[in-house]
Amino acid sequence: FSPAQLRAAYRLPALYAKGVTGKGVTILIVDSFGSPTIRADLATFDRQFGYPAPPKFTIIAPAGNIPQFDPNNPAMTTWAGETTLDVEYAHALAPGANILLAETPVAETEGVTGFPQIVKAEEYALARYKVGVISQSFSATEETFTGYAQLAPLRAAYQEAERSHVTVLAASGDSGATDH
Repeated sequence: FSPAQLRAAYRLPALYAKGVTGKGVTILIVDSFGSPTIRADLATFDRQFGYPAPPKFTIIAPAGNIPQFDPNNPAMTTWAGETTLDVEYAHALAPGANILLAETPVAETEGVTGFPQIVKAEEYALARYKVGVISQSFSATEETFTGYAQLAPLRAAYQEAERSHVTVLAASGDSGATDH
């Protein structure tokens, strides 16, 4: 869908007319590896659709050094595409918001791999930035976790977001929570 189609589907033009554009809000986007071309991608997207640049676009890697991008690594190329999609459409839907992209050094996969780094990145951002929204474009299916003991250490960022009145948006996975 184009940005205009999504804006219309969510009836955002009525909000924009009232001055509600995300101004003063920071959207935290967390993606494994990020994208080496994200700044240029966003600038091209903005030119194509006639949007001004976000007020502030910051990229951090608080969970460790990001490995050098390898165009032959399917995990990295998939995450680069996901990062671009996440950043561009967060900006398209909330054009007045600041964007804070937290890149993590380990791919989130089906299972707990990558989740500790995601939690670390989110905790770091929540402690150091005025985050209003966390956008998580990843998930794991229900059967990934066999019990609360696996989930408990991964809840810290959600708990801090709740205490700080931060909205958290999370994906349900490409095939839903059960990966049916």
